[in-house]
Amino acid sequence: MLRGDIAEGTRLLLIRHGETEWNRDQRVQGHQDVPLSETGREQARRLRDWLHAEPDVIYTSDLQRAWTTAEILAHNAVGVIPEVRLREVGMGRFEGLSIREIRLKFPVAWTAWRQDAIRHRPPGGETLEDLQARVFAAVGDRLPCHPGQTVALVTHAGVVRVLVCGLLRVGLEVYPHLRVDNASITRFEFRAQGPSLVAFNEVGHLRDSAAGAEEGDR
Repeated sequence: MLRGDIAEGTRLLLIRHGETEWNRDQRVQGHQDVPLSETGREQARRLRDWLHAEPDVIYTSDLQRAWTTAEILAHNAVGVIPEVRLREVGMGRFEGLSIREIRLKFPVAWTAWRQDAIRHRPPGGETLEDLQARVFAAVGDRLPCHPGQTVALVTHAGVVRVLVCGLLRVGLEVYPHLRVDNASITRFEFRAQGPSLVAFNEVGHLRDSAAGAEEGDR
């Protein structure tokens, strides 16, 4: 699924942005440019301290909840590079609404999307296949430029999920069963046989900090 050759020894960190107020309110974000909450900023600071000298380079979604997280993580030796293809899945007319509001306004579309987000999309939004295609195009373009280095992608829960499915060569049916908390780290290392999952949804740095709501992450 990846375009281009990824050098053995390259390490990939998949980092979800810190919490926003919309996460807490279970309000769908998608492409809406929602800022971090103060809790989200604190989560990013804890993540920065946890990572120490990692990574060598950071690519980030251009949405400010990810961009701000990336800026907090960065130190003098690290560049932060925006990559629009790392945006969250587009949720169309669901964006800005709470789960309760979507159920009331779009009951048929919501039920169809919840039951099968691979084949159904929110009105005006993307399918999971759309999301996975653009995300893997970005990774395939960017990762070969950093052989043997540690590359961080600061992005969104949906992006992390489709990357995990694709890198492990499992179907997108697994997507709903993957929990990705705010400011969590998922680690891959590229070896001779391909990508290996080293850690999933690492949150040790957030033990006494709110992790964010699952339903409002998109």
